[in-house]
Amino acid sequence: MNDIELNDIADDLLILNKITVDRLFKLENCADCIALYVFYYKTAKWQKTDTVKANDQYVKKSLKWGISKIKKTKQTLKEHGLIDIVQRRKDGKIEGWFIKVSYLVSERKADDIKIKVQDINNTQNEQVENCTSGNEETNALKEQIKCLKKEIEMLKNNNIVDNNAPKSENSIKPDKPKRNKFVIPTVEDVQEYCDERGNNIDAQHFIDYYSARGWMLGKNHIKDWKACVRTWERNESKKQTERKKLKNTLEGLPF
Repeated sequence: MNDIELNDIADDLLILNKITVDRLFKLENCADCIALYVFYYKTAKWQKTDTVKANDQYVKKSLKWGISKIKKTKQTLKEHGLIDIVQRRKDGKIEGWFIKVSYLVSERKADDIKIKVQDINNTQNEQVENCTSGNEETNALKEQIKCLKKEIEMLKNNNIVDNNAPKSENSIKPDKPKRNKFVIPTVEDVQEYCDERGNNIDAQHFIDYYSARGWMLGKNHIKDWKACVRTWERNESKKQTERKKLKNTLEGLPF
């Protein structure tokens, strides 16, 4: 009976567990992170899915933020396990990017994601999946409310929540200051730049190519990915010119 009552009011609630709230308030730019996380959450309730369609332009228009602020805040939420960025593809082509909201964050999940991001700092880790939106029955939040008691028991049994546990030395060690560190672009970043320049470069192929090489050119780290995009443009232009010359040559030969 309790489960039924919870689900009856599921669409009217925004539910955050203590770990999620603590995680948000510990972030360096917590006010921005809370605002963006709640915005994604509200949008998820509206679209009735945990994987929402809310690109940067939509967020910019709704929150009156700049694109750089949106990207920085979105990346922070992603690195701490509060959201994930997924992509829908059809017939090998990108149809759009989606934000997957983590409603009930566990300490272990968030820490594992943060460690993973730090360990693979020079790789891109976006998911590709078939996302849904609209009025389809994909409200994962409602399912999590239904089994909320079960999840709490699992957290307790696995000793995931332990507010009195001592912090390890590594967990409180401050990060070293960064010096103009190269920021790996997202597929969306590359696609926006390619659209701006009007080329036909496959953004996903571009990301995959350089991710497989650790974002290195020979023995040197890449410092400007946009310069790489322009190089691909020139190479593609040369290939097209060569193909045209070959075609003209073949057409002029007697057969």
